[in-house]
Amino acid sequence: MLTVAGIGAASAQSAPPPPAAASPAPPISAPPISAPPISVSGWRYQRSSSDVHIFHCEQASCGAGSKVTYRLYAANNPMTLDQFRESQAQIIKALEQRKPDQKITLLGVDGAKGTALPRMYRARRLTVTPDGVSEYQVNGLLFGTRASASLISSARDEKISNANYAKFAAAAMLVLAPKTR
Repeated sequence: MLTVAGIGAASAQSAPPPPAAASPAPPISAPPISAPPISVSGWRYQRSSSDVHIFHCEQASCGAGSKVTYRLYAANNPMTLDQFRESQAQIIKALEQRKPDQKITLLGVDGAKGTALPRMYRARRLTVTPDGVSEYQVNGLLFGTRASASLISSARDEKISNANYAKFAAAAMLVLAPKTR
């Protein structure tokens, strides 16, 4: 279990899983816990019934109302950056089909090339609802030797969404990466 002190916020939205060929391994089974395996101080925690860990920002510094979610998976996911990029196009298509009146724009995809560990992939997107409300999301996959994780940060402000994602990604990589001496 890891806690990282004093960090920001983001609002996350559930996205459909990547296609079967590029899907992360099944979630890691763990006994019920009262605290999340990865957390950042200053956030209200909520555990969903599907092994998704949800954090709500309730302060100005992390964009009150923002949210970050993550889910842990087994290690050894061979997904490449190109497969991740393709999965993001499919995710956007599925989200737009779910709510055809919203517009989702992929702002960028980046990450480590190859399959060496540790590595991270990140996609940034903008969702605009019919009434003009914008939400920025950062959707990423984090790969370590001990486990993998999907991480989504959402906020009304792009900089806040990116900052919140970075804070949770740093905490997650400490858990996913190999233990050091």
